[in-house]
Amino acid sequence: MNENEYYTELLKEFPQMENVIIFEDSEHFWNMERFADYTNEQIKTRNTNELKRIFSFQESKIDFINNDLKNIINVSYLEALMLGEYANQMDEIIKLMPTKLRWLYKEYQSYYNKLGKSN
Repeated sequence: MNENEYYTELLKEFPQMENVIIFEDSEHFWNMERFADYTNEQIKTRNTNELKRIFSFQESKIDFINNDLKNIINVSYLEALMLGEYANQMDEIIKLMPTKLRWLYKEYQSYYNKLGKSN
């Protein structure tokens, strides 16, 4: 699955994102950051049902995404959650994530932490 296929699926599942998703190659990271913003809004409002829906969507794509899209999810989505306004709540939030997404989050968190220690 490439980026445009992913965003097409995202808009089917989350039509409220229609006004922020841009189908241009240069905007893939920006688009994923907007989805992270949407996720953070659900954390802020404690909308557990919507968080589970978001996380299930991400989980359902993990086995089908190309390497570029995996990088975009890591750098623009997971990192935005890990370092964002609700970073202090992520230990609880990741418990809502399905297995593969939680593993991807923890894998990226470990990688990110190692980068920080080497600098």
